[in-house]
Amino acid sequence: MALGQCHLFLVMSAALLLLNGVSVAAAAPEEILPGWTPIKNISDPHVQYLGSFAVESQNVNGASLKFERVISGETQLVNGMNYRLVIKALNGNSTGKYQAVVYEKLQTTSFKPLLG
Repeated sequence: MALGQCHLFLVMSAALLLLNGVSVAAAAPEEILPGWTPIKNISDPHVQYLGSFAVESQNVNGASLKFERVISGETQLVNGMNYRLVIKALNGNSTGKYQAVVYEKLQTTSFKPLLG
């Protein structure tokens, strides 16, 4: 996905959590943040990419999950965008639902007119 002069910075801002309360990795208690809006097009390729990124980030920390799809989510506009996603992933032989919060920040590194 091309973003022109923008760089995409993705930071996992919360560990993946099983929705049934069993933790995959240590995490701070979930903070309630105002201004969350449901994602209207959950099948958007960018939303699915963010879900896949979240699972891969968790796998780097020692998990062995296989991303299936994002099944729901919300966004929050901050100095960038927070995505709170519910993800379906395979853990061994069983499928589970996980929650991840991904912070995305677009930043212009340079912009100048071209001559000619």
